[in-house]
Amino acid sequence: MQCVDDFRLRLGRQELVPIIIGGMGVDISTVDLALVAARLGGIGHISDAMVPTVTDRRYKTSFVKDKLKTYKFNVLNPDKSAVKFDTGALEEATKLHVRCAMESKQGDGMIFINCMEKLTMNAPKETLRIRLRAAMDAGIDGITLAAGLHLGSLALVEDHPRFRDVKLGIIVSSLRALQLFMRKNARCNRLPDYVVIEGPLAGGHLGFGIDDWQKHSLDSIFAEIRDWLLGEHLAIPLVPAGGLFTGGGCVEYLQAGASAVQVATRFTVTHECGLPTHVKQEYFKASEEDVEVNNISPTGYPMRMLKQSPGIGDGIRPNCEAYGYLLDSSGSCEYVKAYNRTLAANPGKKKIQVADKTCLCTQMRNFHIWTCGHNVHRLKDTSAQNADGSFQLLDAESVFNDYRYSTGDEIASASQMQGELEQAYGKVQHA
Repeated sequence: MQCVDDFRLRLGRQELVPIIIGGMGVDISTVDLALVAARLGGIGHISDAMVPTVTDRRYKTSFVKDKLKTYKFNVLNPDKSAVKFDTGALEEATKLHVRCAMESKQGDGMIFINCMEKLTMNAPKETLRIRLRAAMDAGIDGITLAAGLHLGSLALVEDHPRFRDVKLGIIVSSLRALQLFMRKNARCNRLPDYVVIEGPLAGGHLGFGIDDWQKHSLDSIFAEIRDWLLGEHLAIPLVPAGGLFTGGGCVEYLQAGASAVQVATRFTVTHECGLPTHVKQEYFKASEEDVEVNNISPTGYPMRMLKQSPGIGDGIRPNCEAYGYLLDSSGSCEYVKAYNRTLAANPGKKKIQVADKTCLCTQMRNFHIWTCGHNVHRLKDTSAQNADGSFQLLDAESVFNDYRYSTGDEIASASQMQGELEQAYGKVQHA
């Protein structure tokens, strides 16, 4: 039986272990998690979702405090059009976050950053340009374009000196989306270095309709894109993602023509993941019935999460003056609209519930929206349970190596993964 380690991902001149850890925001895919993947020869993602907020927490900056101070006069105003980001601060925060990751990197792997187009930040093109260019300036190995079609994203950086050096990839959930991206960006004379094909079982935002995601499968989307690229004589590495829980499941795609796999949910319960410990325990305890796909994201994309997420239905006041990452070019956000609509319908009520949308900025910042892949209910099978009913957290290296070396549909327990890790160390020392 083959295992993932029998394959290699080739990006330019570099040969890598074909495992990519997805870029879960806000700071769920931490620098520490990405560093493990890079040290082991794979690819780890950090996320640029709410980077000023992340740097405040990680590096003791004060970007959020300064922004709130500037726009505090507008807190009670339902019109958020005046609330703008300091682009210099945004650039500084992005560079700080990326530079800290790159300066700490060891091993033969790479670190990428996940860049969401749907973070429109009241100036969609300008803020996206700054985030992309700042990441390139700070030495990032690659950028994965996510949460949007990115039809004009390459043009924003085509004059950057690292435009043909940095690996640039796109996440798509259909052949049509890939074709649109390539057609609109053809004038830049720059093909994507890789394409992540995200299926309907992925966590977080999905690239499908709320009513039709169940009609699609990763298998069929992957096959359609693979066959189209072959017909066009385009050798672009394909990376399936969403629902890949075992090494054997990954091998099936590698045998079918994938160049690598992207995985994430199993890393949410590792020490290196940015989720608080009590949230990691909620992931361990989750059953299949606890998972839902809903439409509460202001972005308009469906999201998969645990239905116990405390942010669902929470009617907190919009925090756009401090955050405001989802404000569109006119200063509007679907949660702001839903909040004001609910507030008007409940005059004098001190605490309201907003059922149809959530303040994603605040709730993700506070880890109150528990996004997860469909197979989150299987996490309990990967760990040992303590006497008090809690589960033992895992090391990211053990999870990575279980994907790398396991065969078939087996899932290693925590003790098995530790044994495999010690065995791998022994082989390296002997060599």
